[in-house]
Amino acid sequence: MSKIKWPITGRIPYLDGLRAFSIALVVIGHSKPYIPFFKTRFAPLADSVLDGHFGVRVFFVLSGFLITTLLFGEEDKTGRISITGFYERRIARIFPAFYLYILTLVVLTLLHSVDLHWPDFVTASTFLWNYQSLWTSPSAAASEILGHLWTLSLEEQFYLVWPATLILLGRKRGGQIAVGSILVFPVLRVASYFLIPATRGQLMMMFHTGADMIMWGAMAAYLCKDGILDRFKTLKFRGAIPWLCGFGVFVLRPVLEAKIRGAEVVITPTLECVCIVAFIFWLLSGEMGIVRRVLESWPMVQLGLLSYSLYLWQQLFILSEATQRFSIYLRILGALVAAVVSYRLVEIPSRAKIRGWFAQSKPAH
Repeated sequence: MSKIKWPITGRIPYLDGLRAFSIALVVIGHSKPYIPFFKTRFAPLADSVLDGHFGVRVFFVLSGFLITTLLFGEEDKTGRISITGFYERRIARIFPAFYLYILTLVVLTLLHSVDLHWPDFVTASTFLWNYQSLWTSPSAAASEILGHLWTLSLEEQFYLVWPATLILLGRKRGGQIAVGSILVFPVLRVASYFLIPATRGQLMMMFHTGADMIMWGAMAAYLCKDGILDRFKTLKFRGAIPWLCGFGVFVLRPVLEAKIRGAEVVITPTLECVCIVAFIFWLLSGEMGIVRRVLESWPMVQLGLLSYSLYLWQQLFILSEATQRFSIYLRILGALVAAVVSYRLVEIPSRAKIRGWFAQSKPAH
């Protein structure tokens, strides 16, 4: 078994591979209506396995885990968490590709290639898309091209709250808040469903009802800090963990959602997050096998590195009305090309330049 030092201080290939798995689920999920296979009798089974919502939850858990790990590592090394340093790194990581995407949509709107309006741009560019139903009803075009930005909105809101929580309240109280969040937020989803009907379509999207997905990752970082990886190494049947996680996500989850009304907003998100956390622990504990070898493979790692840019651009190519005359496979290829261009010509150079402006060292993830 390979040994993992804690805290994590460098890139881990199989976690990039896990990002690749996540973005693949998202892209396939958005492409299903256009792929003939998903209209055959095998469609229900394929739908349960190739679920884009699950891919998003993997992203969220990984984000909470890696961000919290990074903050712990900084505090352990320097004795403090630099709030300015944190935001400088996040700006360098998120903003360049994100605002390039927004600017591209502005240009396409001026050219009348897409039908967007200024409130759409304001809501999206200020990372508030996950609350847009409270003050406006977006057009079909806006939902197709900007709808996926709810995930980045929730992430940015997490970035505003979590580092400040650890700095102001301390690591111990932060852990209590993480546990409380994963217990309370499902209840808030139920309350919001009945008390604020306008939010029913966004129950898993808003920070106050959906941030438990990220907090599961934060709690996983706490457990790693407390030595859970060493305990994972001693489990007698640890080789069965990835298969049990797969059973929970791809078999048990669809059954629960079919049998229990409302399970998709209360029960199964928690089940999925538990399985994701257990799988990450299995990977980090040093267990080898075909699953980890696939995740560590060159194509998966490269796709994982492209995952952020691909997530930004895929919806414009796959769902936009302007692209519907093209084959779905050509649209996916176009999204991939746009992601490579964005990553190579915008993400990497801009990240390095912005970090140079802020005089920050290279972050772990």
